[in-house]
Amino acid sequence: MVNITMRTVAAADELTDTSLRKQVYDSLRVALTSGRFAPGQKLTFRFVAKALGVSLTPVREAVRRLVAEGAFEMQPNRSVRIPLMTKAKVLELRDIRVAVEGLAAGKAAEAATRAQIANLRRIAREIVAVRKRGDSVADREKISEFHFALYAIAGQPTLLRVIEGLWLQTGPYMNLLFPDYIASAGGPARRLRIVQALQARDPVAARREIENDVHGTLSYVASLADEAGNIVPALPSAAGSRRGKRKADAALDLRPKRLDLN
Repeated sequence: MVNITMRTVAAADELTDTSLRKQVYDSLRVALTSGRFAPGQKLTFRFVAKALGVSLTPVREAVRRLVAEGAFEMQPNRSVRIPLMTKAKVLELRDIRVAVEGLAAGKAAEAATRAQIANLRRIAREIVAVRKRGDSVADREKISEFHFALYAIAGQPTLLRVIEGLWLQTGPYMNLLFPDYIASAGGPARRLRIVQALQARDPVAARREIENDVHGTLSYVASLADEAGNIVPALPSAAGSRRGKRKADAALDLRPKRLDLN
C-alpha cells in the first residue's frame, strides 16, 4: 500500500513538473512572437523564474529548447540574449515567411467559418483601439493574435508550427516597427481586406494581402541595417552595470502571463 501511494505521488509530481516546464516554454514563446523582447536584449534565468513564479529548473529547460530553435543565444552567467540579425538574415526570413504565411492565409480563406471571421474582425477592431491609446505593447500582442488566429483557421498544424518557429526569430523585431512604420503601413485597411477575402472565400486575395504585409514589414526592418549589413537597434544593455541590467530586466514584464497549474 505504501509503495502504491509513493508511486502515485511520484507520478503526480512528474505530471506537475512536465506541465510546469511546458507552460514556462509556452509563456516564453508567446513573449517572443508578440515582441515582448527587444533585439539584442539580455535576460537572466533568475529574472524569468521570478517573473513567472517558478524555480530555475523549468526555466533552464525551456531556454535550452529555445536556444536550439534559434530564438535565444546562450550567454555567460546564466543568461541569454535575443539574437541580432543581419540584413541578409532578415531578407531570408522574409522570403520564407511570405511563402508559408501566404499559403496559410489562402487555405484559411477556403475554410473559415462565420464565427472565425467574426473573431478576426473583433481582433482587428481591438488593434485600432489600442493603437489610438498609444499602447504599443498591446498593439504588438494583438497583431500577433490576429495573424495566428488567421493561420489557425487553415487547420494545418504542421504549417502552423513552421510559422511559429519563424516568428520566434522575427517577433522581437516588431519593436523596430514602432512608431514610424506602423503609422504609415496601412495596417487597419489591410486587415479589413483580409477579413473581406475570407468572407468572399477568396484565397488569392487573402494570400496577396498577407504576402504584401510580411514583405513590407521585414523589408522595412532590413532597411534599418548599417553599412556593414548589421541591424543593431538602440536598446537597454544588461552589461556594464547592475543599474543597466535592472533596466533591461524591467523592459520585459512576464507577470501578466501567470502560470496556472490547476
